[in-house]
Amino acid sequence: MRLSIVVVLAFALACGGSSSKAPRKLVLLHTNDEHSHLIGLGPEVDDFPVPAAPGSGVKGGASRRASVLKTERDAATAAGADSLTVSAGDNMMGSLLQIAATTISADYRVMKVLGYDVTTLGNHEFDYGPAGLSLAIDAANADVGGLPKGLPPIVASNIHFSGTDADSALASKYDALNTDASKPIHGKFVITTPGGLKVGFIGIMGADAAAVAPAAAPVTFSVAAGTTASNQLASLAQIYDDVQPIVNSLRRDDKVDLVVALSHGGADVANPAKSEDLAIAQNVTGLDVIVSGHSHSDFPATIVTNRYDGRSVLVQQAGRFGDTVGRIALTVNGDRSVSFDTAGSKLIAVTDAIAPADATINTIVGTTIGALEQQNIPGQSFSFLKYTLAEILAGAPPAYAGLGSYYNAPLVMLPFDVDNAGKLQETALIDLTADAQLAAANQVAPTEIAVEAAGVVRVPALRKGKTGKLGFADLFTAVPLGGSPPPNGSGTPGYPLCRFGIYLAEVKAAFEVTAGYAYTGHDDLYVVPSGFRFQYDMGRTAFNPNGSPLDPANGRVTKMWQLTPAALAAGSYDGDANYEVVFDASLDAAHSLPGYPGWAPSARGNPLRLVRVAASLYIATFATFAGVKLKALHDTMPSLADGVPVPGNDATLTILRRPLPAPNNTEIKEWEALGGYLHALGTLPSRYDKNDAATVLPRRAICTGATAVNGNCSH
Repeated sequence: MRLSIVVVLAFALACGGSSSKAPRKLVLLHTNDEHSHLIGLGPEVDDFPVPAAPGSGVKGGASRRASVLKTERDAATAAGADSLTVSAGDNMMGSLLQIAATTISADYRVMKVLGYDVTTLGNHEFDYGPAGLSLAIDAANADVGGLPKGLPPIVASNIHFSGTDADSALASKYDALNTDASKPIHGKFVITTPGGLKVGFIGIMGADAAAVAPAAAPVTFSVAAGTTASNQLASLAQIYDDVQPIVNSLRRDDKVDLVVALSHGGADVANPAKSEDLAIAQNVTGLDVIVSGHSHSDFPATIVTNRYDGRSVLVQQAGRFGDTVGRIALTVNGDRSVSFDTAGSKLIAVTDAIAPADATINTIVGTTIGALEQQNIPGQSFSFLKYTLAEILAGAPPAYAGLGSYYNAPLVMLPFDVDNAGKLQETALIDLTADAQLAAANQVAPTEIAVEAAGVVRVPALRKGKTGKLGFADLFTAVPLGGSPPPNGSGTPGYPLCRFGIYLAEVKAAFEVTAGYAYTGHDDLYVVPSGFRFQYDMGRTAFNPNGSPLDPANGRVTKMWQLTPAALAAGSYDGDANYEVVFDASLDAAHSLPGYPGWAPSARGNPLRLVRVAASLYIATFATFAGVKLKALHDTMPSLADGVPVPGNDATLTILRRPLPAPNNTEIKEWEALGGYLHALGTLPSRYDKNDAATVLPRRAICTGATAVNGNCSH
């Protein structure tokens, strides 16, 4: 099949004829994974409403990006080159500004003002579901307070709609063949530059990105027949087959000079074998450039040779959050070959040395924040931020004191930065978010464990900044994702907490995800607990899901401890004396629970004991996808007894709500749990300081064996 594609492509190129045109230069400016970070980060409170001064350490911000883009466009013009500006997706979801995605759509409006020529869809564009994405597109085109409106064209080449009402609003906006300019989403897209260069674009949702977008349903992407999105190897191969005809069409029918893929697939210098965008460059013929996204990587210009047609393909990715702008410089020669200026292709940091002086962007940002602070929720007498702060503070917030006073409302003193650096490692910030969930759940009903996954925590650190006061906006950036879909959820933004039961043996299986699956290119699913801790040995064979979860020899987890009831009640989540062993693979039968080798000889060591768990809806949903059978807890689901299977294994039925009568049986959002926990602490204690010698990490997810260094197996 692949050889025939090459022949077709060669024929298509031949039909285009030879060109006698002079060489034409192009500069592609690009970003990816902007995630609603329209204000500089590090922290946001230092950059709004008064812009950060040089030396503050603030990075990014759309107003600063405007200056970088203008400088680069002017330089391209001076060098006789055309320029285009593009994004590789995940434009939304990552800051408080996203709350207004379906009413103001600041992200898309700002991209239009910044002069983006085309973007694509990332997995987080679907956090509010297909209907939510459709509303965000509508909101960008709506009249709101005199703000500039519109959005760049979206190209999405491997998207598939269900034909049902559930995604019909989004499907109605899709133009597969690039024949309807009134539609905002296209299967392919062509831009002719002022210099006459025809550039064809495709947009790709990567296999991993699709697999971590459960809210996109019933929209699907490239899924091989007889498989699911979880089979990412098969999905990646299907991507090749889905987009190859579109590339061929751009070459044959549109007679483009250049084909650029905006691919939300990932490229990682540290893990090229798991970099989907490098594989796409090798296996899809006819591509010239891949602008990469999804992995949040600083991935410099890298030339990949296609294995079928020998074409050189340049792959580059520009970090995350708009803190970097990528520049790709190339020339389309008279014979239609493409030459890359790798020295002139670079990553440009967006730093606080650049003044955030774009008045239009600043107005969009300020208007959006003002609406969140002062515009009442429909049918209510309070704004979103006033309401949410009341939930976090367990009482009325202070009187409104002007623009930004609710957005940046201080919640806790930070004597130090709370670190979240490093993959496949327990971090202080993951510990903090897990502890907050455990504390919030225990305020409603007794809960033994909370789990957090690395991919849910979205910033490299919570930074103390100039003031040492952590504001609400900066707290929100740590856990900003998701929503709670109706009919069982409220339909509001943000992942709610869930509370359910699973067997102790299933707790071990969850830790096996950390010890095994996370090391196969899925580091986002590195799970860290609060209320438990565990040890794993990378020298052992990974857990076999087809084997017995009770078998102490099955898997890498070699030991588990659980907090004593007294420590849990006191909120003492760390310290050796606060834990007791519930599983130890080295225990022989004589020293184990009768009939269960390796399991501690006590009631708490019973692998079939029901454990009460708190987790975000995201994690609970993925647990069901992985085959975990959620069990009801009667104090969360009063109509069912403890241990009864949750109907349909539907995680939304386990959403945790505050007790009636006050404050109105509302869901507990993940960011509200974190905010309430921090506010109650007042000043963050040193156990969350990775540099404190008394609280060295890791302490809850401890790696052993030949590859371990100081308890970690990634360095």
